[in-house]
Amino acid sequence: MSRITISAGMKWDESEQILWAQHLQLGYGPQPPLYTWMQWAICQLLGPSVLALASLKHSLIALTYCLAWLAGRQILNDKGAWWVAAGLLLMPPFGWDSLRDQTHTVMVTAMTMGLWFAVLRQVQKPQAINFVLIGLFCGLGMLSKYSYAMLIGALFLASMTVAQVRSAIFAKGWWLAPLVGALIFAPHASWLASHWGMATTETVQKMSISTEASHLNGLGNLLKALLSTLGLWLIAVLASYRSKLWTPAPQTTALVPSRIWVKPLLQRYLLIVAVCLLAMVIVADVTDFKQRWMLPLTAIVPMALYVWRPALLEQGVGRMFTIFVIVFALIFLAMATLRPWQGGRKNDPDELNHPVKELAQQLRGAGYTGNGVIVGSDHMIAAMLHSQFPQSYALGCSEGAQLQQCLSQAKADAAGGLLLITRADKPVPSWWDGIFTTQAKATPQVLTIPFEKMPASATPAQYQYLWIAP
Repeated sequence: MSRITISAGMKWDESEQILWAQHLQLGYGPQPPLYTWMQWAICQLLGPSVLALASLKHSLIALTYCLAWLAGRQILNDKGAWWVAAGLLLMPPFGWDSLRDQTHTVMVTAMTMGLWFAVLRQVQKPQAINFVLIGLFCGLGMLSKYSYAMLIGALFLASMTVAQVRSAIFAKGWWLAPLVGALIFAPHASWLASHWGMATTETVQKMSISTEASHLNGLGNLLKALLSTLGLWLIAVLASYRSKLWTPAPQTTALVPSRIWVKPLLQRYLLIVAVCLLAMVIVADVTDFKQRWMLPLTAIVPMALYVWRPALLEQGVGRMFTIFVIVFALIFLAMATLRPWQGGRKNDPDELNHPVKELAQQLRGAGYTGNGVIVGSDHMIAAMLHSQFPQSYALGCSEGAQLQQCLSQAKADAAGGLLLITRADKPVPSWWDGIFTTQAKATPQVLTIPFEKMPASATPAQYQYLWIAP
């Protein structure tokens, strides 16, 4: 309700989804396609709108909390299961960034908790259906983010080192897991094989791989990413449990013998993840890490805490932790709701301050029919206008070869006309010069409209557009 009320504007990842969801493909560039497939389905029902974006993402956020609770409930009591789920809220890449502007990270976190649920359930109560679930979450996870492969590998290796877990993983019907996972991933895998460079180049660039940079720089960035992911949760844990953290559990609160396997499983999984991350720095010369990359790998840490110290789940212990969760849930909700006004306070408007509906109205008044192709100087202005003109086809094209490729595609599809538009708050130098290398030179029209939720004295939004009728 907050998201659909505050603004018709769209942030980076949201805009990307609106444009990609205009058609179904086996792949969409640097990200696996599952999120976009689901966004396409929602857009068929609700149109390419903020409502469609918010409905999908917040459903996945809710699903993630539910799967985290189910995973926790396999080995902990109700209190522990709730706190495993609540721990995700205190991880800013999930608790805050998922509200602000995340897509694939939300999906992969949901699949992460689902995989842990399925594996723990199989060890507790071996059944063939659990292997179907394991394969399902593995396949869907790989369709969410390619980095999910590290999580699968780390969990598998850790499972092989614990006898009871190993026996359960290779119980009767084990082959269902790889079969289901492979069948789910196979269609995209065929696309990936012929588009490997497109799918991996951007991620490799973000890692800033360099043999010239110091390993200390890479280790520092890794530590920073881990602390920014787990730091708030750690503060809440230290403040809430205090001396209880360092007190070994009495026999009455220790794990029951049937669940003693879970402690080494979690310990060895986290150790393998740590070794892999260190190897990325020392062996592969990775120098940059994003906190959203750490989230799926470390989302299980709250469960590891309560397995390590089950006394924390005793009656009356850790009430402050619940207070932390409630307070930060309200803080994140307030921050998400007040984002457009924050831009006004700083006199620094962003996409959520754009007067999207007023812009659409003025374009209609200037003769734009709402059909044909929209080419924007960035994908955010293109997506925002597509949400107001759902009969159009929208492209976000910045400059250079990308712009020329977009113009070629636009000409092929522009039987309904062509709308070219830029925004002054995110200028692309010489964009119109690039346009006029293939279009007849004309004078773009200018629209000046006040930003939403900004002071009256603020510089207004300004758009340049050119409508080429069919």
